[in-house]
Amino acid sequence: MGMYLTYEQYQSLGGTLSEAVFSDCEMEAEALVNWYTFNRLKNVTPISEDVQKCMYMLIKYIALQSGIDGSGTVGSDGTISTTGAGIASESNDGVSRSYNVLSAQELMDNAKAKIDSIIKMALSSVVDSLGRKVLYRGLYKGE
Repeated sequence: MGMYLTYEQYQSLGGTLSEAVFSDCEMEAEALVNWYTFNRLKNVTPISEDVQKCMYMLIKYIALQSGIDGSGTVGSDGTISTTGAGIASESNDGVSRSYNVLSAQELMDNAKAKIDSIIKMALSSVVDSLGRKVLYRGLYKGE
């Protein structure tokens, strides 16, 4: 697989993950971009700034969802806990707290919607070397 964002480019955009963690997240982000674009970016060089920014945002989101970006901790059951996250209401005197509880399906749907939003927002105007929109959901002649 080609690399749409190098570690050095990631750092210059403000990324703070270690190189090993970045590498894992980058592979996942690249697979997502390739899926959404029908692999139309695989042979495009140079990689546009829009694609690099998309990769940066996806890597950041993947790390956040994995609990490895420093904003949360991963529990022994695999759940991600962040301070204050998921609290629906809290009362001080009666010491009661209620939580927003999402099902696994709701979590998956939310993640898919966020990834979909990142990719569509960042790549909406990106074209391949033949001038074809990479997010076009149909087939171009010769594909």
